[in-house]
Amino acid sequence: MLWNFLKIAWRNLTKNKFQSLILIGGLAVSMATCILLLQYVSYELSFDNFHTRKDQIYRVVNERFQNGRSVQKGTITYPTIGPAMKAEFPEINNATRIAYSSDVMLISENQVYPTEPGLWVDQEFLKIFDFPTIAQSEDVLLKKPNEILLTRQIAQRIFPDLTDYQSLLGKPIMIDRYPDPFVITGILENAPTNSTLQFEVLLSYASCIRYWGEGADNSWVWSDFYHYLLLDPNANAQKLENEFAAFSERHFRGDEVSGSKEEFSLQPLSRAHLYSSGLEYEIGATANGKAVWSMLTIAFFVLLVAWINYVNLSSVRAIERAGEVGVRKVVGASRFQLIRQFLLETLLINLLSLVLALAVANLLFPWFAHNFEINRSAIMFATGSTTDLFLWASLIFLLATGILLSGIYPAMMLSTPHISSVLKGNFLKNISDKKLRKGLVVFQFTLSIALISVVMLVSKQIRFISTQDLGVNIEQILTINSPELTEFDSTFIDKTNTLKNALVKIPGIISATTSNRTPGERTGRVFQIRKVGEGNTTESHTSNFINVDFNYAETYGLEPLAGRFFRREDHHTDYSLVNKIVISQATAEKMGYASPGNAVDRKLNFWDRDWTIVGVIPDFHQRSLHHQIEPLILLPSYSPGNTLSLRISTSGISDIIDQVKSTYAHFFPGNDFNYEFLDDRYAQLYEADVRFGKILSFFTILTILIAGLGLFGLSYYSILQRTKEIGVRKILGASTWNIITLINKDFVKLILVSILLAAPISWYFITRWLNQFAYRTNVAWWLFILAGLLAVIIALITVSFHSLKAATANPARALKDE
Repeated sequence: MLWNFLKIAWRNLTKNKFQSLILIGGLAVSMATCILLLQYVSYELSFDNFHTRKDQIYRVVNERFQNGRSVQKGTITYPTIGPAMKAEFPEINNATRIAYSSDVMLISENQVYPTEPGLWVDQEFLKIFDFPTIAQSEDVLLKKPNEILLTRQIAQRIFPDLTDYQSLLGKPIMIDRYPDPFVITGILENAPTNSTLQFEVLLSYASCIRYWGEGADNSWVWSDFYHYLLLDPNANAQKLENEFAAFSERHFRGDEVSGSKEEFSLQPLSRAHLYSSGLEYEIGATANGKAVWSMLTIAFFVLLVAWINYVNLSSVRAIERAGEVGVRKVVGASRFQLIRQFLLETLLINLLSLVLALAVANLLFPWFAHNFEINRSAIMFATGSTTDLFLWASLIFLLATGILLSGIYPAMMLSTPHISSVLKGNFLKNISDKKLRKGLVVFQFTLSIALISVVMLVSKQIRFISTQDLGVNIEQILTINSPELTEFDSTFIDKTNTLKNALVKIPGIISATTSNRTPGERTGRVFQIRKVGEGNTTESHTSNFINVDFNYAETYGLEPLAGRFFRREDHHTDYSLVNKIVISQATAEKMGYASPGNAVDRKLNFWDRDWTIVGVIPDFHQRSLHHQIEPLILLPSYSPGNTLSLRISTSGISDIIDQVKSTYAHFFPGNDFNYEFLDDRYAQLYEADVRFGKILSFFTILTILIAGLGLFGLSYYSILQRTKEIGVRKILGASTWNIITLINKDFVKLILVSILLAAPISWYFITRWLNQFAYRTNVAWWLFILAGLLAVIIALITVSFHSLKAATANPARALKDE
């Protein structure tokens, strides 16, 4: 019996090749897209799962409050926190602390090898995390000063002829400007791509203490460190968190120690990758969890539209199969047998679609990864390199859901009619569930219009952030990496100024400056800022800060609102003698000055010294438009860690870069030379938003295409039902235009209902998405109207194909049986 059902199902598929192609093709493309995104989501969900005790590992989160409001929240905190918590709370089995370096320069045989990033960690790090070693010379690694562990990748880069990793153990290697060599005591496997913590080298935390000072071990005010805790398997994390308030009071006594009220909490390692968007100074690889799940939700809805399309086209096929159903019932087929037959056909179509989808997913993968900038390692299933249970379970779920959602209704519809209804030819007249099919079309186009509206508004926001005045000119700014291997001495400032003078003499270079941060980069923060000699001198504030030289304002197009910018004499090789600052307008307002001019020559105290305000500059967007403009203090400071920024002309760029490279090498020999354009790097701040817009556009086009196919089938079904009516109307004098209008208006009504439903839905979701931006475009009402008009046009084009054909057909054919 089963084999007979399969043969009949296959015959029906091959008999109606065009409809079968639409059914299988639509489902396959939808499934393929869903498979690609399932792999991406599976990859995002797999972060840190390779750690055997991942459920016991937590990050310490520190939120700081000043004057009753939060001024900072992130995983960056003081070096003493982890050890103190471990000592005071028995629920904590182990703790490790980390200092982060965005890049580390390795020097071997006078050759420089830049790496990024590097982590300074203690001996507990490899006991808590599962980063396996290939070779090691010590039983306990990273315990002593000047130890370094290399990953396989960086080891092969430095020692390309390497055959035995064991031979590297004990080799010395120089790090940055540190005077003593570090000893290689171990080689690690590369950090997995799905690890939140990424690194190329691990350096012993004892080295931190040796070179940075004892404060890296015992400071309660130096906030540049990260802590991970390993809890006891039976520990209650929430209960432990509740004890942190007393811990904070014991060590910080309100805001007495650090100038802020300190609150601590725990974040599970399992949530670190996807749910850290609100945390500052993040050192891990993170993503937006809401965006990840949103993409998967949209993919499911696209697949749902394809299943609805299947239902509608199956309704069309029911017309052609009415005779088959009647004959089967006459010869004794039960309703159960008919339902089983039609569900088997649905299973066959969905299986064929799934097989085709897997092949399409493989073919689409390079295009998908390139256009949507998705990590290639995220796509594993299509190449057969994973047995991820999540993916397999999802595919089985998709198949089962597809069969149920798309197969039950057509099977019930085809098996329900009475024999006499079918044999008399009025099978379709007895079907009373037209509203369901129309409702499905409304659902399809509601989703399509909502997606069109959202895509338009996402595009509008991306245009807005791309064209918004940042308050600082980043166009034609070429940035050069800092000369980190050069020591700061009494000649460094003069050498840097001489370099800048030499550079501006190169044709095409307009100005040059150095700073420890460029626009788009996260700045450091100054805490416990107080006014000197006026008002409430006990009230403290927080501000961002950037170290800059006296050419910064000129290069970046900043004009002081009051006072002046830095002069050459404001700098000094002895930083303890530097006492001038320039503040932003937001800082002036936060400190309570009535106007920018009122702030000039006033004094602020921080870092245990008084600073004189010499100027106030306009606010500008140091970070992306996701963030509010924050108070900013500029300090006059040169450093080997400062980036060189050059304003250049638009012509002869390659020649300019070549001359800059040779000049840079002359002044700072031995340093690596890397450059990039600042506007390109600033644009990277919006990569996730642009990628989201691309993916959303792709899904929108796909949804409209599939919804159009469903409407195509339903219009054909509707016209078949009204064939005789159309013939009579034509005989009575109805014009072609009258017939087309008659048919099209019913579908236009459905689209108008869809517009009314889609508008509030799309408004809700787009406003939620826009809320992540501190500066955003307005939600224009006319975009919803435009999206609706586009849907109406698409629907009219789709339906008019059949309505025009019906309107121009010979009415005699329609009425020949009457």
